[in-house]
Amino acid sequence: MSKTDLSYEDWIDYVFGHAVPFSEQAWYFNADEDWWDPEPAQAVAYMTQLFETPEPLAEQFADSQIGQGLYYLVDNGAGAYCRFLTDATVPIEARLACVEAMSSLFARLFQPRCEPVLSHLDEPGDNELNRICYMWWDIMPIGAVKESSGSDPIQDGCLSEMEDILRLPNPACQESALHGLGHWAHAYPEFTETTINAYLAANPTLRPELVRYAHAARAGCVQ
Repeated sequence: MSKTDLSYEDWIDYVFGHAVPFSEQAWYFNADEDWWDPEPAQAVAYMTQLFETPEPLAEQFADSQIGQGLYYLVDNGAGAYCRFLTDATVPIEARLACVEAMSSLFARLFQPRCEPVLSHLDEPGDNELNRICYMWWDIMPIGAVKESSGSDPIQDGCLSEMEDILRLPNPACQESALHGLGHWAHAYPEFTETTINAYLAANPTLRPELVRYAHAARAGCVQ
């Protein structure tokens, strides 16, 4: 059944207020669930507000619910709200504001709540937010397969966000940015190389495992 127009508060409950099944598919793969198909501009506005001020999520929902809800918003195989970031019916200023809010999401949610472990090595001790943090730039349906022939403000904005996220102290956040840069390296080799070289130079005491991952990302060799 299709949901009617939702307020921001109702939308937050719709996205995050679901139990997380232990062995079954997430709620958004259930054909019997209610579904809301927002107008693109409204979806972008709600995501921007969420990314800018994510702290209330931790007060209302378990980390598992937050992770499930963020997957719903980002993953192309789920709700894929991030597809609206390339929708030309939405003013570019609004779409860029949403992209630029992603570093706030990382700084204010992932940075304090993700465990400082590396997901690409399946290190033990992670939590329900580590996986979506690590996969953020991989599953988003706006990845750069090749460099735009002209200026692409959305791709440029995403690259700038990855560069900013590399400055966060939590290794899980740094790994996420490296993961994203690794997937965009073939489209933007100069930016990727310059950004990762600067990151390595600024962090001479990194764990060897993270240094190796940075080298792999710089070469575009990440999964």
